[in-house]
Amino acid sequence: MLPKLNLKRTMIPVALLLSLISYGTPNNYNALSHNEENKTAIVTGANRGMGLGWVKHFLSEGYTVIATARKPEKATDLHELQKQYKGKLIIQQLDVTSEEHMAELSKMLDENALKIDIAISNAGVTILENFGSWTAEGFGYNYKVNTLGAALFAQAIAPSLSNGARLIQITSGGGSITWNKKSSDLDGYRVSKAGLNMLTKALSHILADKKVIVVSMSPGGVKTEMNPSATRSVEEAVAQMAEVVSKLTMENTGTFINFKGKVFPW
Repeated sequence: MLPKLNLKRTMIPVALLLSLISYGTPNNYNALSHNEENKTAIVTGANRGMGLGWVKHFLSEGYTVIATARKPEKATDLHELQKQYKGKLIIQQLDVTSEEHMAELSKMLDENALKIDIAISNAGVTILENFGSWTAEGFGYNYKVNTLGAALFAQAIAPSLSNGARLIQITSGGGSITWNKKSSDLDGYRVSKAGLNMLTKALSHILADKKVIVVSMSPGGVKTEMNPSATRSVEEAVAQMAEVVSKLTMENTGTFINFKGKVFPW
């Protein structure tokens, strides 16, 4: 589990606080409706918001889906979907900051001969600290989940990525160094997302031999519990992003794009 922060400041799980931990769900792997013709997607932080939206999208497209959540026992929507899509949905508990839990994820994928075609890596948190109140704990927590967590996740699933797979790392326009014109209480978050963007570039080289397409994608404003003032619905945002993802080629790997496929400046 991630350490509890004793912070008297605002902490917001960005649209999807997708931390992962291996969970003893009622998954019946022997009953999986999966073969070489079917595609498999994995979504982190899938219990609500955009993560849940991605799960619903992939299930509707006929994918076998591995849905991850930090507390899957409380993910009632996922359990309802598991009943509805029998043999198509695996619920996996996993903490993105835990090497032990990542090893358990890798083992599960290997033992069940699951090959991943699309991975949506959007675990993230936001800790707000203005300059003068920056702390190692606050900066470190942003980094631990947003950057390190994504790195450990990519490493854990790399052996199970299909040739030509897509790894989509959910980032933010706040991670653009070019666009950062002033300091704010989002500084720690922005630094961690800039790190995530560098990770995307590194992974694009590491996974090039398997022709895996790796991009950082900003979803833009999406109306969720954490962002109620946004106007775009989760369904609309996921549909827009999924259309862009479906058209990605190796020419796009290692880039930073928005939900319309437009390239952002680093």
